[in-house]
Amino acid sequence: MTTNLRWAVPLGWTAALVIGAVLPFLVSDYDLLDLTRMLAIAMAVAGLNLLLGHSGQISVGHGAIFGLGGYAAIILVATYGWPWWSAVLLGGAVCLALGLLLGVLGLTMGGANLGLLTIAVAAIFPLLLIRLKPITGGTFGIFMAHSPIEPPAWSGLTEAQFGFLVCLVALALTLLVLRNLVTGRLGRAFAAVRTSALLAAANGVNVNRTKLMAFAVSAAVAGTGGAFYALVAAIAVPDSYLVPFSITLLAASVVGGSRTWAGALVGAATVIYLPKLAETVVGAEFAGNWSQLVYACALVLTLIVAPSGLVGDLSRLARRATGSQGDVPPVRGSHTRRADQGAPDKQMSDLT
Repeated sequence: MTTNLRWAVPLGWTAALVIGAVLPFLVSDYDLLDLTRMLAIAMAVAGLNLLLGHSGQISVGHGAIFGLGGYAAIILVATYGWPWWSAVLLGGAVCLALGLLLGVLGLTMGGANLGLLTIAVAAIFPLLLIRLKPITGGTFGIFMAHSPIEPPAWSGLTEAQFGFLVCLVALALTLLVLRNLVTGRLGRAFAAVRTSALLAAANGVNVNRTKLMAFAVSAAVAGTGGAFYALVAAIAVPDSYLVPFSITLLAASVVGGSRTWAGALVGAATVIYLPKLAETVVGAEFAGNWSQLVYACALVLTLIVAPSGLVGDLSRLARRATGSQGDVPPVRGSHTRRADQGAPDKQMSDLT
């Protein structure tokens, strides 16, 4: 990466944080709620990026994991009076445990069965929410009069402003932790397993443990995002976590760029604003069906025009324009150890 590009990336993220910090004072509380939901979904997409883009695994059940974190948090706050921050932490921990369980089952089944398992989880989850009515509220879900993420009296902030800023800080910390994770030793193991599990094992990488770690961390991040989503909206209903939502998260990861962290924000923006665009164009009555069609078309176009996702391909173009060597493919065969070091992946992480 050239010096100019190396400096451009942290400056870009700094500018994004500054804009995010100022944004709550420039838009209405109604628009701010959509932006806050976008930040929470970006956490789920970032977790999915870790799984899909960096370790080479797939999940079509992250919508259910996202929902589990949301339900766990809102139940703890609404029913048992927990502070919101502790409910968020426990929501993430519950999803971490579920990720470990699903990871173990997926490894036991082997092959592509992990993807099938996550589809089953996505299909079963809403039904369980309806059946467990005494705990989850059944079909009607759980409603709160207002968000429990309330600003301190001395801050002078509204509830919407404070919720946005909390989610902004949480997302920034999450992306920082994930970036450091994939640029460290564990990240090199992820890259080796993604390239070739057999060659990674031959070079001393514990493939099963690496895959399990990726799925568990991914689930914990998604569940934390789901906890923020439910608490900010002060509502959790089963209809929000149907199978199409899991597919939407997967599409968002691909469209934004599954090997980039900035792509998580781009993908989350499509989740929030594509339905609004469809509603504007065709009307609220048909918006749901049209938004799914738009998602499908966007996914196909992205795979054709930008196979690495919008942010991923923009990063590649930026490297080419500045003369970076980040596009050199990893060496295979007898030099797999060099691929394990993940030089291209590190540069990708540095860029995004």
